[in-house]
Amino acid sequence: MTTRVACASLVAVLIAACGESTSPGNGSSGTTGVRVVNAFGAPVDVYVDGALAASAVPPGELDTLARAAGAHTVGFATSGGAPVSVPVTAAANALATVAAVRMGTALAASDLDDTAAMVPPGATKVRVLHLAPNAGEISVFRTQPDWSTPIAWQFPFTYDSVTSGPGCPYFQSTVGTWDIRAWRTPADDSLGWGGTTARVTLSLRSGERRTVVVLDKAGGGIKLRVLD
Repeated sequence: MTTRVACASLVAVLIAACGESTSPGNGSSGTTGVRVVNAFGAPVDVYVDGALAASAVPPGELDTLARAAGAHTVGFATSGGAPVSVPVTAAANALATVAAVRMGTALAASDLDDTAAMVPPGATKVRVLHLAPNAGEISVFRTQPDWSTPIAWQFPFTYDSVTSGPGCPYFQSTVGTWDIRAWRTPADDSLGWGGTTARVTLSLRSGERRTVVVLDKAGGGIKLRVLD
């Protein structure tokens, strides 16, 4: 089964610790190839153009596979299963990002790249994708360059295998720093904005955009990763 990424209800710097920050460049990783995100909840094998490229990628983790620029087919399979695939195009010095997601109980492949999210001069954009199937409902709050009081990302915020489109929007602000924090609700409501360790700060320049993904953390809870 194949899906396109849209954020109905619902990468690579690891941001699993409070206060860690990134100052990204121009959205280019410098590596050409494919980045995969395991948002399925169980280990998956990764296939690129029909050949096994990575075995048993753990749930909640990312992997980067160097490949030539151009069209590729990325597939995921559980142990002993047939791959489910999605076509992607890798640009030079950039990563095409694909997620293994759970659709009902089935494994599906979803393209996370959103090429329609243009950023005007003097602005920045960020979106958050809930890709933690074991977390249930989460709370995500943010401050942004033009708003210093924490505000909710969306409500309710539950896992979904659709990861792009009007249900999973980019929010726009001015140039500067975004502070994004997340926690499970109601399980971690007592932590809230001041106590959660699932936090990332982003310093973005004019015309830059980023995607933050919420992933299951080994041993329980959630973590955040940034896709540049």
